[in-house]
Amino acid sequence: MYFATIQQFHKVLGNLDAVLGKAEAFAESRKFSPDNYLALRLAPDMLPFLVQIRIACDGPKGLAAALAGQVAPKHEDNETTFADVRGRIAKCRAYLASFTPADFAHVTATTLVPIAYPPNKAMYAEEAVIGRFTPNFYFHVTTAYDLLRHAGVELGKADYLGELQFLDRP
Repeated sequence: MYFATIQQFHKVLGNLDAVLGKAEAFAESRKFSPDNYLALRLAPDMLPFLVQIRIACDGPKGLAAALAGQVAPKHEDNETTFADVRGRIAKCRAYLASFTPADFAHVTATTLVPIAYPPNKAMYAEEAVIGRFTPNFYFHVTTAYDLLRHAGVELGKADYLGELQFLDRP
């Protein structure tokens, strides 16, 4: 459970932060503020880039807290700059890094996980992780990546995947 969720979320949020670093450098090289990215959307009825990042952070911290029987820290959703957004990712990663595998040793496939929406509902851990939190997390990370790519930031799959540990075959 720990590797498949917490460690992966932590790693991918690090990859996302690196992508945001590239977007920041791209904006600065073209003499515009990276804050312009915050309102990006592909369609008028979709959530903007800023909210994509918020949700990409809130899901993992909420799941980690719920699985460990804790209350997740509340972020006020008051980011107004690109630097604030990167700070939110850093806070989320620090929170995820505070967990150890032992925090999840009691979790089984049928452990009940309370969820925020719909209110007063829960899911079994297996369904919460596989059917809700993980796909939702990757949806918002991918959407943020795609918004930046659409805005002209030079990104590729390697930026999205981040550093992979390759081993020599025996």
